[in-house]
Amino acid sequence: MNMLDYLEWRGDLPFERDPFNEVDALILSLISYYEFERFYQVVTDVRGYTLAEYVKLHEDNAQIFGEIDRVIDIENDIVPRKTAPFVLCKAVKTERFANIRIVDFRNIFDEERVIQFAAVTFELSDGIRVVAYRGTDSSIVGWKEDCMLSYLREIPGQAEAVRYINESEIGRKYYIVGHSKGGNEALYAYVKMKEEHVDDVIAVYNFDGPGFLDKIQETPRYLATKEKIHTFVPSSSIVGMLLEHVKDYVAVKSMGYGIKQHNPLFWEVCRANLVSEVDNVWVRDVADHTFSEFLKEMTLEERKFVTENVFSIVSSCGAKSFAELYEHPIRNTKIIVATYSKLPEEHKDKLIKASKLLGFSWASSYRFGLGEVKPTDKQPLLKPFFSFGKKK
Repeated sequence: MNMLDYLEWRGDLPFERDPFNEVDALILSLISYYEFERFYQVVTDVRGYTLAEYVKLHEDNAQIFGEIDRVIDIENDIVPRKTAPFVLCKAVKTERFANIRIVDFRNIFDEERVIQFAAVTFELSDGIRVVAYRGTDSSIVGWKEDCMLSYLREIPGQAEAVRYINESEIGRKYYIVGHSKGGNEALYAYVKMKEEHVDDVIAVYNFDGPGFLDKIQETPRYLATKEKIHTFVPSSSIVGMLLEHVKDYVAVKSMGYGIKQHNPLFWEVCRANLVSEVDNVWVRDVADHTFSEFLKEMTLEERKFVTENVFSIVSSCGAKSFAELYEHPIRNTKIIVATYSKLPEEHKDKLIKASKLLGFSWASSYRFGLGEVKPTDKQPLLKPFFSFGKKK
């Protein structure tokens, strides 16, 4: 049973009869991926519409809703760009979600600032509001901003998330939710928001959001109100294990394998709850150790160097998204290779060493997961392969 089954089974219950729960939070987190901004030329303001009214207004648009029944695309949708309209159309057919009102929407996309940000404020039928932050889309900018988490204490999207919550005139009780980078931003916004708004927050739901450069779980706000914070990650999560991640989380049972576990459509649901299971410690530890060891050997400046150069090379073909990148794979690959070949030898050397470090980090973490080595044994293995001109 997944969220679609939940909509069929529980969709006839309005929020006045059955209060907002973690599955509702996941569904609205997923709906926030829907590109409301694509219709701004037709409707200059989405505010005020219920979800059902909004879908009815645009249901004839084949570009968005014309292929929502192509389940094979949905199942392969790691970034929920196609899943969002699919779930939205299912949700508005239920009494529970049809009358949810769009109170506010903000979208910011700027290549120069390297920010891909969107947030929606929903109002439930019982008057409670939900602030949902969108996760990473398929844009090159969005993925670059994700990588900036490895060397910035505050990425542009996080700063905008705090600004959005502080500028929102909510004036009532509300939830803060998000999936992937949206979950990261939801938690960050809550920890950094104005003190006078904290008591109005009922709960924060972080669904498989990546971690932070600093230990956010040690901040005063987190420690003082941690009972409000709910973090869910698939049992074999990779995304949720990146960087300094929250340790108090629920491992969710997923029907997906590998990176597909990141798609909430695969997460199992029972009644009003996500199904928990024993954490897959082996997969979690390998992912956790791989990235922690990889980043441990690099300074913040080195992480920035790798991020800037990798995305500069990828963007050289003119693609704005990974979908565009895959449209002409041969042509784009040739351009990317040519761009790399023109780099100064020193830059090439640093990128090669970074790729070697990542490979050896994974190899040693894999051996650690099998119990062949201890964490302390890995350092001598890694250090010879990565040095940005440091003294040995």
